[in-house]
Amino acid sequence: MDKAPDPSAVRYDYAVCHGCGVLYASRRPKGSRYRFLLEHFGEVTAKRGGAAEIPNRVLNPYPLSPADRATLDRLSKRGVFVSDHMGLSSKEYLVPLLRDRFDNSVHIDIIGTLVNPRNGRVLEIRSRTGAILDGLKRAYGAEVYAMPIWESQQYLLRSVYGIHTSELIDFEHFEIPFDGLFDVIVCNHMFTHVLSPRDFFAALRRRLTPGGYLYLHNEPDDAEFLQGQQSMLATLNPLHVQAFDQRSLVRALEANGFETVFLKGRNLSHLCLARAGEPGTRTMDDRERDSRIEAYCRAFDRAVLALGPHVRARAAAEWPGVVERAVAAGTAEFDDRGRLRLVAR
Repeated sequence: MDKAPDPSAVRYDYAVCHGCGVLYASRRPKGSRYRFLLEHFGEVTAKRGGAAEIPNRVLNPYPLSPADRATLDRLSKRGVFVSDHMGLSSKEYLVPLLRDRFDNSVHIDIIGTLVNPRNGRVLEIRSRTGAILDGLKRAYGAEVYAMPIWESQQYLLRSVYGIHTSELIDFEHFEIPFDGLFDVIVCNHMFTHVLSPRDFFAALRRRLTPGGYLYLHNEPDDAEFLQGQQSMLATLNPLHVQAFDQRSLVRALEANGFETVFLKGRNLSHLCLARAGEPGTRTMDDRERDSRIEAYCRAFDRAVLALGPHVRARAAAEWPGVVERAVAAGTAEFDDRGRLRLVAR
């Protein structure tokens, strides 16, 4: 970011849990600081280059004006399945509705096949358009509820699918506002964001039926920056306070009373179905722990070396050590002119 946050919030001091292996921010935003991050979501997460406007109306994180609501009404009145043969331009209907339906159909198939929520109660936390819930309702007669994060999604959940929808999610004081127990709780990109994972998972267990299911999806695999070219500093934006691989996710869920039933990596993200049970105590061995910490150290060095000139000064104290370690590890090298360059993986 061009502008650094205030000194008290400039560092999150991420650490690797020596038990489960999840990377977590040992210092976290709270109170007015956290509300500021949510209110300026596009800027602080560098979406669309840090712009304060998100063109995708389904992913718009900002409050809706009367004009915004009128536009959503006009575009969504044609429904979800708008056929190309009608010859409509993208300005005449809400294109992301069908795209979201396509993208989320895999989750309906997994939940339907492995759980079969016939006439069950299903809650989706951080629902986008309601595509998953509507699919489960139509195919299995499920009674569905949604908890959105943005006003735009809340509006579409109600107007397009008529889904019973809560007020916006409170990440700092998370609770499920609906009465009764649920057979399935679906979470979209939540574990990465929750400020108190233990309290979050405890809240889910309290509201699941005995042996009920938790389905997590759209949870980033930290391989994107541990093994790929992505910068760790860019991926761990101010609202990403956990990161994990598959084994760490399984152990973290087990520690919080969820037994993994099905786990799959897809498009550098995890999707995971787990059953509520009793907490376990499985931990990493020394070899895996050391390997995981070393991978994060290498990713940190690579990310620091890739920083742009306008923020490089913030890493001035770490720079000499980063250069020394990166060259020794083969992450970077000096060319024949003495210039430091990153080496492709």
